[in-house]
This record gives sequence, C-alpha cells and structure tokens, in this order.
Amino acid sequence: MKNMPRTWIISAVLITGLSIIAYVTLPSDDAPVHSLPHTATLEESLNKRNEVHPMSITALRNRTYPGSSLAIEQTLPRGTNYEQYIASYQSDGLKIFGLLTIPVGQKPERGYPAIVFVHGYIPPSQYSTTKNYATYQAVLAKNSFVTFKPDLRGHGKSEGEPVSAHFSESYVVDTLNAISSLRQHPDVDPQRIGYWGHSNGGEIGLRSIVISHNIKAAVLWAGVVGSFVDMLETYNDKIPFLKNTDHALVQENGLPSTNLHFWNSIDPYSYLHDIETPIQLHHGTTDSSVPVELSRRLTEELKKVPTDVEYYEYPGDDHNISQNFSSAWQRTINFYKTHL
Repeated sequence: MKNMPRTWIISAVLITGLSIIAYVTLPSDDAPVHSLPHTATLEESLNKRNEVHPMSITALRNRTYPGSSLAIEQTLPRGTNYEQYIASYQSDGLKIFGLLTIPVGQKPERGYPAIVFVHGYIPPSQYSTTKNYATYQAVLAKNSFVTFKPDLRGHGKSEGEPVSAHFSESYVVDTLNAISSLRQHPDVDPQRIGYWGHSNGGEIGLRSIVISHNIKAAVLWAGVVGSFVDMLETYNDKIPFLKNTDHALVQENGLPSTNLHFWNSIDPYSYLHDIETPIQLHHGTTDSSVPVELSRRLTEELKKVPTDVEYYEYPGDDHNISQNFSSAWQRTINFYKTHL
C-alpha cells in the first residue's frame, strides 16, 4: 500500500494577534520529485503577493518536477557488465538527452539503486555525451548501480540554451526532472536514488538537496559549494570563473554584503537545517579551479545540522582528484552502498 500524503499545519501569529495558518502537504514516497516542506515565516506570509525570484529556494520548492519516461534514443556498445544507451526525457518543455547505464545480471527484487550524475562545466561546444565522464559512470555501473548523466540544456543534443549554474535555476530544474524520470524506470528502485556531482555539479547538487526529499545520498567532488558570500566576496579572488562578475543578477541586486536578504533567499546555506540527505565531500588542496575552502566551509556548516557528512581532503591533488582517483571512488562506492 502506498504511503498517503501527510499534511502539516503551521501557524504564525502576527503582532496584532491575527493568526495565519499555512497547510503544507508532503508527497508520498512513491510520488514524482516534489519539494521539501518549509516553514511559513511571518515575512513570507506578509509578502506572499509579491513576485518571488525564480531562483529562490521558496520558488523552487513550490514547483513540481514530473520528468517523463526515459526514452531510449540509441543503443551503445555494451560495457564490461552493463548496457549503455543514449536516452531522453522532458524538462521544462525541453527534450534533454543523457547517457544511461544499466547493470547486466539478476535485478534486485525492488530494482537497482540509481545515481543521477551531473557534470561540471564544460564549454557546450566541446561537450560530449559519450566521452565526458563516461569512465566515471562505468565505475558505478560495474558496481551494480544504474546511472544517468543528463546533458544539461544546451549541451550535446539537449534542447534549450546553456546558462550559468551560479545565476540560474535552469540546471536544477533539469536535474530534478531527471530524478523523477529515473525513478520511473522499470529497472530502478525509486526509493534508492543517489546524486553525484563534480564542480558545478556540486553546486547544482547542494541546491537540489535542499529542494527535493528524493535524494537519499549525495557525493560532491570539488564542488562549487560555498555560500554566495563565500563565492562572490570572501574567496572570490580564488575563483577564476566568478572574478569581477558583471552578471545581470549581481548588477540588479548588488553583492551579498549590500543586499543579504536577496542572496539569502536563493542561497542553499539558508536552508541547510532542512537537509536529511547524507553527504560525502571530496576536494584536492591544490585545486586551481574551485578553492578547497568551499568544501571545508560546507563541512563545518553541515556538522551543525542533523545530517551525516563525510569529508575527504587530498593534499596536493587537483580539480579532478586525479592522484587519488581510485581511493576517492572506493570511498564513494562504499558511501552509496551504506546509504542506498
């Protein structure tokens, strides 16, 4: 019997004595990806008629992410002990492609655990579905995990325009729709979905975790996982791709030090207390693309909230953790086997 949705009643009392009651319905475990519940604050109640920025955690939690069935577009040569395919799904009215791997062998009764695999920044003109990160997916496929690496919009043959992961919600939307699509696959156990992200995929993952309740374990390698204060101000001189940003979001809203209210509304750090997903972080100390301070900072903050966190730092290693690749993967696999 499927779990029935649960309704929470949250009351906020105004200074005048007037009560505002908000009803927040939690989806059942068998439903597509929806948002985590969030407490209705007095400020949200008073400003509910105002337009909410689409990047805000509130706005993203209020959306639904139905995804679609994964359609097989092309069968690729078989791997060591897995089949692989180019598959597609729907996100925001766009057709998004990706690389799907399915283990060969006796399927578990409830289906395989599955990992949604989100790539880091690669210039869209250079991105390849079958080349970029394919060997990473193979590691998990060989260990009996279904994996699906969506080609985020504007990459490969995926429809839509590429965006900045730091200043747009679009890649988070594509990721959450990919999770819903993966949950619908007949070979997948919908209750055992994990997340793996590298670099920008780490940032997308952190945002996804505070929005969705369906990610049961997350591993972030060299993630862009600082707060907006960290990324735009504190460690900005160490982040090449965010130095002296002239993005419209910054031009319109100023830096966090001058408009903390806005940046907090779109920053997952403001919602870390909602996280229940176990998280494992990996980072090399000589990463020249993403400073190790970001993973250290997130680890410190996650230790203050009720979730499991593991952090592995690799002295002298780079953005791809290439010197410790095998040990980092073994830790990743052990983590998934423990939590999925």
